[in-house]
Amino acid sequence: MAKKKVLVVGGAGYIGGSTVDELLMNGHDVSVYDMLVYEPRFLKSVNFIYGDIRDTDKLVGIAEEYDTIILMAALVGDPACQVDLKLTEEINYFAIRNFCKKISPQKHLIFMSTCSVYGAQDGILDEESSTSPLSSYASTKLSSEKYIKEHNGTIFRLGTVYGLGDNFSRIRMDLVVNVLTMHAYYDKEITINGGEQWRPIISVIDIAKYITEAIERDIRGTYVLSKENVNIRDLGLKIASLVPGTKINYIEIPFQDARNYRVSTKKADGAFHYRPSVTVEHEVNRFITLFKENRIAKPTDQVYHNGIHIKNSLSIFNN
Repeated sequence: MAKKKVLVVGGAGYIGGSTVDELLMNGHDVSVYDMLVYEPRFLKSVNFIYGDIRDTDKLVGIAEEYDTIILMAALVGDPACQVDLKLTEEINYFAIRNFCKKISPQKHLIFMSTCSVYGAQDGILDEESSTSPLSSYASTKLSSEKYIKEHNGTIFRLGTVYGLGDNFSRIRMDLVVNVLTMHAYYDKEITINGGEQWRPIISVIDIAKYITEAIERDIRGTYVLSKENVNIRDLGLKIASLVPGTKINYIEIPFQDARNYRVSTKKADGAFHYRPSVTVEHEVNRFITLFKENRIAKPTDQVYHNGIHIKNSLSIFNN
């Protein structure tokens, strides 16, 4: 296997951290480009370049030295994107468009998109299904996909992510599996709003392995990534069973997040050797161990929640 020179834009983040580790373990030459929106420091033993994805000329100048550029830097999730719609468009759309227009066409671009582009739809959806984004997050990601496709790049439409990342990047406590586990452990109860909505879910570790294989085998195209489709009510029951004594409160009102969809991973199954292997049970138990040992001083801290942190940290983007 030929060693690749890989630039991970947003490599200090939640998915980026695991991806960098996986690439390093596989012998690749990795650099991280990040402006540390969530991190006060970056101490991982990997080449680091401080930079803003909106600084197109700087990023293009650096990226030309690499074989593969992974575009992860973004405002992620509906709450974070709703804080400042103009900023969301700048980071999630214009920065990607501007970069793609200037980078050499022979570079392998890998882009993190989202299954949120499907909105609320019945049936089993795949890469050819119609899209109906319901938020700025989903719409900016979908708009950016066009430019990755023009470069014959790789687009991953990710299901809702869960689990612990690497040992350096911050944990996210605003994702459905993670946040339900936190409430089950500390509050001894979880609240399920509606509960009949469906989501595809996948662990952060599994995503990193797909990205690595795409680089090593030069896999191009658009792929939906998910380990399984879960009903939110059933997911709550599973987590409650893993944290004994957890009470479940059901609120029978329309869920505030209208997304509802199930996906097929048939295309990814045909293109990739890897299959998702990290279960909800495995990651919930890892969280419980951290909680029991008090390794997270304050799990409710704003930094673990994208929307709250961005709302309180807008000045970072204006420096």
